[in-house]
Amino acid sequence: MFRFSLRTLLILTLLFAVLLALPTRRAITQKRGRDWVAAQGGYVTFAHQYDRVSGEYDQDAELQAPAWLIDLLGIDFFDSVHTVVLDNTMVADLQPIADLRDLRRLAIIIEIDDQLDFAPLADLPRLRDLHLDYTQISAQRLASVRAQLPQVRVDATNHPPPEAVE
Repeated sequence: MFRFSLRTLLILTLLFAVLLALPTRRAITQKRGRDWVAAQGGYVTFAHQYDRVSGEYDQDAELQAPAWLIDLLGIDFFDSVHTVVLDNTMVADLQPIADLRDLRRLAIIIEIDDQLDFAPLADLPRLRDLHLDYTQISAQRLASVRAQLPQVRVDATNHPPPEAVE
């Protein structure tokens, strides 16, 4: 039989708590971001629903975790938000979206506040696509957003993409 000192048990407990704290913090932060998207009338798509080969979404895709465990801990513990679509309420603030650290695509398909600050999107390390539709964004402002987010492909339906301009 093994005998452990109290110090050893405390150290093991601390290590276990630290290892569990990291994914728990990520899940809580992501849940807060998802709640904000829901309050805006938008919706999210999770990474497991996106097929990289076809480039399409499968809303019926199953997450590779037991359903009882997902129900117990929440989906945010097992999967990350891949795409957000905001298409219901005028967007006035993007700061809460920074909680979705693994976000890859964002579509804003509704009016935006004239003073909307796109700077919080620069804090999203995996963001690659920003689509703006019905936003009435000016060409100058769009150019400014593109300069502010160099790693992101920013397109707007009312303006041609930069490579199409001659």
